[in-house]
Amino acid sequence: SNLEELRRAWISACKDFNEKSAEQVLSQAFAVAIPEIVVVEILQKGVAEIGQQWYAGQATVQQEHFASSLATRRLHALVAAAPPASRAGRLLSACPPGEDHEFALLLSTFLLKRQGWEVVYLGANVPLDKMEATLRATSPNMVVSLAQTLPAAASLRDLGVLLQNLGTPLAFGGAIFSQLPELIAKIPGHYLGNEIADVPRRI
Repeated sequence: SNLEELRRAWISACKDFNEKSAEQVLSQAFAVAIPEIVVVEILQKGVAEIGQQWYAGQATVQQEHFASSLATRRLHALVAAAPPASRAGRLLSACPPGEDHEFALLLSTFLLKRQGWEVVYLGANVPLDKMEATLRATSPNMVVSLAQTLPAAASLRDLGVLLQNLGTPLAFGGAIFSQLPELIAKIPGHYLGNEIADVPRRI
């Protein structure tokens, strides 16, 4: 499909460290598809594919970092430009302590904002010690959090327990839960599944 070709072109531009060309590909994609589809088909799948190439020795860690930082920067801009909230209710979006990968959380935040949610976005590696004060200040209806690694899943569990004691629901996901599904039952919260495009519907 057209989007697959554009994804290949975006990956190739990133591997050449060609920011201008990568941005041109994205502009083309936004011209033919809605933003929800572009961010998943080009940015998410593109970054994942470069990650797999790096793992297989076909891309360098520098190429992978370049692609991730371009994609993350573009997502921050899209989140900032999303229309104002049209639904009642507020979500708080935060990665647990020790989780430095904000990309998937940022992508989920964008998809949720596109669906009319108000989202307070805290980003990567959010400590738990001031979480109670943050919840008082923002009074969210739900906290959304993602863990990609085992240590992050352990601190996500701590976050879940804290939220449970404070009476705020947690919705969670992340790569580690598709790798080790038995961990899902250990987290006191609602599992979001392993498809990021599904997150708004599940919330």
